[in-house]
Amino acid sequence: MKKTALILVLAFFTFATTAQSLIPIKYGIKAGLNISNIISTPNEGVKNIDNSALMGIAGGFYMEIALSDKWYINPELIYSQKGASFTYEYTHHYDVNQKDVHNTSHELKLGYIELNPTISFKASDKLALNFGPSVSFLITPEYTPLADKGEKDQLTNHEELIDGSFTEETIDVGINLGISYYLTENLLINSRVQTGLMKIGTVEKTIKLEEIANGVSINKPKINVYEIKNSTILFSIAYLF
Repeated sequence: MKKTALILVLAFFTFATTAQSLIPIKYGIKAGLNISNIISTPNEGVKNIDNSALMGIAGGFYMEIALSDKWYINPELIYSQKGASFTYEYTHHYDVNQKDVHNTSHELKLGYIELNPTISFKASDKLALNFGPSVSFLITPEYTPLADKGEKDQLTNHEELIDGSFTEETIDVGINLGISYYLTENLLINSRVQTGLMKIGTVEKTIKLEEIANGVSINKPKINVYEIKNSTILFSIAYLF
């Protein structure tokens, strides 16, 4: 997958260099705001996590290559902040009709360098419809487990809930769908939805359970695994020189 992504990047710059001698190209910059979230899939028998969106910035370089009066290619190379906050709930039942309810919160922030070779169809002088693939390279993963806000019965000993961990993937591939509105010939606003097609990592929660076997106390870990994908809405503004 890394080789495929590298080939796509090289193809992008080769195409841009070649196209410059054939048709006029506009270069520009864009900046915007991401509203990002995650789509999670738990392993069998585990309650899924509850997640909520995070906001982040996005911005970088933008191009407009005219193929005809209606069809354009708009490649962009941007930095994009994604992620989500989520909670994990786990209830441990004891043999004495008592229980511990764990409700821990977590925050996941991911910084990507993103390549989007977007194809645009100009439905009118002002409005364009956009679609295309996306390849993202992870540069800054940040996972923060926060406090446990659950409830515990009045017991001397409680089972221990170990902090979770995040194992990241370095490359993400997705699909972009969106629209652009031209305020002027060189100034446009853009909105799009990006859906990740690949697993971007796994979140693991390990519960350390104490059991008695043959009169001896042993720790038996239980690991809950969640595979996650990116889901992002981007609002941006671009200026073409």
